[in-house]
Order: sequence, then C-alpha cells, then structure tokens
Amino acid sequence: MGRAEARRAQQQRGARKAPGERAGKSTGKKRSGIRRFLNWKTILGTFLGGILLLVLGAVILYFSVDPPDPNKNATLQSNTYKYADGSIMARTGTMNREILPIEKIPEDVRTAFIAIENKSFYKDSGVDLIGVARGLFNTATGRGKAGGSTITQQYVKNYYLTQDQSATRKLRELV
Repeated sequence: MGRAEARRAQQQRGARKAPGERAGKSTGKKRSGIRRFLNWKTILGTFLGGILLLVLGAVILYFSVDPPDPNKNATLQSNTYKYADGSIMARTGTMNREILPIEKIPEDVRTAFIAIENKSFYKDSGVDLIGVARGLFNTATGRGKAGGSTITQQYVKNYYLTQDQSATRKLRELV
C-alpha cells in the first residue's frame, strides 16, 4: 500500500491531521489560569454587558423619579392694580415677577438670550453632556464650581429644584 492509499484510509477513519502538525502533538491547546478568560469574545461580551447595564440603570432611574412639585417662589407673581385708564395704581407681592407668554417677548430679546446662554438650544436635547463633563472636571480639579447647564437645565433648577450646588441636585436636574 502506497502513501496515497494510506492517506485515503486515514481520511475515511477521520484521523487526518492538520498540516504542519507533528505526530503525537495536538493543536487544541487548553488554556489555563487567567488566559482561558481573556479572549475577544469575553472582552466584547463584558463591554456590551456593561453598556447594557448602564442603559438599564438610566431607564430605571428615569422611571423611578417622580415629577417634582414646582417651587412656590417660581410661581409667585406680583399683582398689579390699574385704574380704568390703564395707569398703575399699586403693585403687591414679594416678587416683582409677571409670567408672560412667549409671543409678548420681542424676537431680538429671545435670540439674544439664547445666544448668550445656550448657543445649541435648538440642536441639543436639553442636556449638554460636554458642558456637564467640563463643569464636573472644573469642580473636581478645584477651578471653581461651574454649571455647564443648558437653558432647559436652568429652568428645571429654578422651577423644580433648589439653588444648592451638589452632585445629587445635578443628577436630579439631568433626569
């Protein structure tokens, strides 16, 4: 029997060896210790599992926080009493504030306010993550307390929350 017949006989028995494999050695090495856990599948699975846990935590946090009641100071307005001719007779109240509809505020005032406070107002979703990260970094490194808040976040802070500068208030503001 020649080499070709011997090879066919081995193939029929399923005993063909991989090219470059020596007799008595197998290519299916078993990893031991920490090396058996460190492969691309485990690392990718751990990374994707971590992201899934973060998203799940954010969803749970979002649905577990009830909408707060508005601050009493945010809803206080002054009362203005006028004569029949439209001139002002008296003003009462501790806050000199009047809530106006957006149509009564001039367009130039609106655009100037947005340009000063939050240039990405029409593009962002209410939270500027880069600004918040910059504020956290400045606070952590001792460069002073910086907000990084958008107009929406400032509204939430003034209307629903307090003025204290803390991480818990910032987290509640973000939610």
